[in-house]
Amino acid sequence: MSMATNKETDDAASGSSAYRSWTLTSLLLRHKRASLGSIAFLLVLIAVTFVTTVSNPSRQALSDSATCSEWAAATPAQKIAYSRLYINEYGAYPNTTRNADVIETSINKACIHASYLGEAEDVSVLASLRHAF
Repeated sequence: MSMATNKETDDAASGSSAYRSWTLTSLLLRHKRASLGSIAFLLVLIAVTFVTTVSNPSRQALSDSATCSEWAAATPAQKIAYSRLYINEYGAYPNTTRNADVIETSINKACIHASYLGEAEDVSVLASLRHAF
């Protein structure tokens, strides 16, 4: 038998709690390659999420053929952009910004009415404004 003994084995055998505590730092230092790979993968996921969010095509202005369901899912910027587009195409008003809010409110009311009738996915925003449902 060998006279050399392992200190951890002796401490564990004698009943002391010599187990190392697990910390994130010690784990990262022990597994450097896996840690670097995990961090790189995490950074790639964050970058992909950011790029797909910024370049989302739903940030574009709505069109006349957009349904009331699409209107409900649109961002406030998209709603204002469509309201201004509606004013420019179907009637020029002196105060476009104030009237854009009025048009947005009118679309909201018309689309809510279409939703109550169960036609929100079939009726376009333009048709809802003209109450053609």
